[in-house]
Amino acid sequence: MDTPAKVADADEIFGLGPPNLTSMKLRRWARRTRFFILERLLLPIAIVPLKILVWSWRTRGPDEAALRDALATRPLIVATYHGMFLHLLAYAHLSAPSGRPLVALVTPSLDGQLLGSALRYFGIEHIMAQPGKRAVAAAREFQRRLQEGWIGIIAVDGPRGPAGVAQPHALQLAQSCNAAIFTAVTSANRGISAGSWDRSLVPLPFATVEFRLHRFFPATPEHQNPSNAALQEALWRAAREIGSPVASETS
Repeated sequence: MDTPAKVADADEIFGLGPPNLTSMKLRRWARRTRFFILERLLLPIAIVPLKILVWSWRTRGPDEAALRDALATRPLIVATYHGMFLHLLAYAHLSAPSGRPLVALVTPSLDGQLLGSALRYFGIEHIMAQPGKRAVAAAREFQRRLQEGWIGIIAVDGPRGPAGVAQPHALQLAQSCNAAIFTAVTSANRGISAGSWDRSLVPLPFATVEFRLHRFFPATPEHQNPSNAALQEALWRAAREIGSPVASETS
């Protein structure tokens, strides 16, 4: 008995490969197109109302002594959570009097690329962390900026979480170039959940945004050789103290 011949589907006829592979390619293409539109077309338009929104926020903090300590510290890494990046835009100007520019280490993804483009409008440069062999070059560039006096900003729970859980890259970078780490946490009294993985909250116009800044490393004797768990605990505790939604589900 002859085996029935396989009926080719349209993808195979036109050389597009298996249906699942084709649909994956189409989804990737659609996502890239969407981010291209967001970055090149919508972001330049949206940045004006975003700046007005940020300007309207009533800021509280950081402690002046902690800020002076941070600005006098070199090299310096500011460790925060991904969901707090938006709030920190309201404080980007604080480094200007010291003449120290800001540089954020962002993830090698479309989300990271979009974030980096948005940060540039607020005077914050970015370095795209790279996978594989290119990771060394990106880390060295970040370290070079730190040695030159730039203030580095790292979202310790990036690129995709879990939200509010520190990954070890910030501590590794700090130890590799003898940089101090300050933790930076924020919260807002009124806002709308962005519905994103990082549990970010978009503050409403004229909302109060609070910012806490603390030296983590080197600090007290128990932090002379800190662990990632200690960094996570310091961030989590500070975030819970001001009621940040980023830490609301962190165990």
